[in-house]
Amino acid sequence: MHEFSTAVNIIEAVKRAAKSYGATRVVGITLQIGKLSMLNHDQLLFGLEIASKGTIAENAKINIEPLPTKIRCRQCSTESNVTQKGSLYDILSSLNCPKCESNDVDVSQGRECVVKDIQAEIEEKEK
Repeated sequence: MHEFSTAVNIIEAVKRAAKSYGATRVVGITLQIGKLSMLNHDQLLFGLEIASKGTIAENAKINIEPLPTKIRCRQCSTESNVTQKGSLYDILSSLNCPKCESNDVDVSQGRECVVKDIQAEIEEKEK
């Protein structure tokens, strides 16, 4: 279950970023996650809930934006989105160029797990 270690790393990164701006509380986190990251969203959300306990990110609303899988063909240089239907095995076995049908492709998007946005409260300092 790599979701928990990923959740811990996300919370640590969020805490560092929030504190660098003087945030007192994180109220929202937006993540971008590619299907090929093989992260189960429910398990990740559960891990984030546990990892954030007692931190400035506790009870933050988590929003997950799925990222489509994109490929680039090494043979004809066509770039395309992969239609993500079925299981991960179905997706991986269908990574062929739609133009020349080559399976010599690079995955250019779809493996990411990115903290896109952090919404936080910042305490105003008295002058």
